[in-house]
Parts: sequence; structure tokens; C-alpha cells
Amino acid sequence: MSSHTEKKIILDTNQILAAGSRWVDPLYHNSNSTAQELLRVIARSHRGMFCPKIMAEYVEKLLEKGHPKERVAKLIGLLLGAFEMVTVTSKTCSPVPADPDDVMFVLCAIDGAADFIVSSDKHLLDLDGAYAAFRILSSEGASIELGISVSN
Repeated sequence: MSSHTEKKIILDTNQILAAGSRWVDPLYHNSNSTAQELLRVIARSHRGMFCPKIMAEYVEKLLEKGHPKERVAKLIGLLLGAFEMVTVTSKTCSPVPADPDDVMFVLCAIDGAADFIVSSDKHLLDLDGAYAAFRILSSEGASIELGISVSN
């Protein structure tokens, strides 16, 4: 395992949704899902990365799923403070993900020189190994890679 080496990581929106926003409220501090622990470990010990389009999608999907605006704002504030913004200049990637919404994650990984993208999206996971510079891992795979053990 390479948990001692700082990794550059991009979280797909489904990982943010899995972590939810409830844990940013002190009343729910004891919740400890794999997604939440992964988010904590990345924020504390690694370099989480995003581009403006990714952050906008995080906000949009959290609000669509009914998360209270105050918690969404707090979560996004935490991410903005703990993660690094990537300026995406690449226009294309090969192979192109089947879902056009996934392209921004791949381009961000390319331009941010990410080690991996974490996703539960089958279309993205099917592309693991297709890009020379980074991997696409499930939350379980990323947890193993980062040396995280969490029981749900």
C-alpha cells in the first residue's frame, strides 16, 4: 500500500453524494461511511483536486438531492479550502468516456496530473487502465490504495 505517499485524487460527484452533507453538522459527527472517511483522508493527507465545472456539479447534484443549502455551502467551503483547483486546458481525451458528463473528470485528471479518479460510475470504472497517467478506482479500491479501513 502507498498510504505514506501523497496522492492527487479527483472525486466523481457520486462520491460526494455518497459522503453526503450531514457529517459536516456536529450533531452527526459520529457517522463514518467509507465515502466520508475517504473524503476526510484525502482532505487531510492527500491532494484532492477539482475544476470549476466539477465543483459546480457537486453543488447542483447536492441541491437536487435535497441537501439543505446551509450544509451544502459548508461542505463546498470545506472542499474549496482543502482541495486544489485545476485549470483545465485540455479539450479532448482518448478514449472519450461514454457519458459526456464524465469528460470533465478525465480532463481534470489529465491537466492536474492526478494519480486517480474515485468513482462508482460503471462507465468510468470500465475505463480503468485506458489512460497511462492515472487510474480510475472504486471507493473500495481507493480505500485500499490509501490504506483506509472502514466498516459501514
